[in-house]
Amino acid sequence: MTCRKIAIASIFTALLVSAALLRAQVEEPRPIIFAFDVDISLSDKAAMKLKMQRESIVVSAVYSGAPKPIEEKRAEEIGMIDLGVENVEVVGAEGMVRVTGTKIDIKRLDWMKGPVMLNVNVFSGRHASGDNILACDFFDGKLSSAVKRPVKLHCSLITEGEKTRHKD
Repeated sequence: MTCRKIAIASIFTALLVSAALLRAQVEEPRPIIFAFDVDISLSDKAAMKLKMQRESIVVSAVYSGAPKPIEEKRAEEIGMIDLGVENVEVVGAEGMVRVTGTKIDIKRLDWMKGPVMLNVNVFSGRHASGDNILACDFFDGKLSSAVKRPVKLHCSLITEGEKTRHKD
């Protein structure tokens, strides 16, 4: 075989490998990213009370999804597949909180159809008092929306009577 034929064969082989890799990338589903950020803001009164009581804030993330018809028997009471819950407790001050998504049971994704859904609630850590003292906005929507940009949730004291808002 001449050098020219070897070079052509090498180029042809490289093109075949590249085409196979591109085809595999297109056919492979993109991995689901479960981590997201929550940007918590506090009313002045809530910030002051949390600081005075040295109380923490808990961000609770519940992951779920709709079952495939064949997997409906695995659904919980509300008809969804439970993927897991992650609670992140932080110092009682406003700021960014990272939810890693490491508590998720990824084997259950095979039981689902459609997108992964996410519900995020925020409440006080209940160390200084047995009761939650915060009224906070909440997120209820697609995980993909929360991954794109931080979820902005505002909290006030329950006693302030501020209306909470649904974010999605």
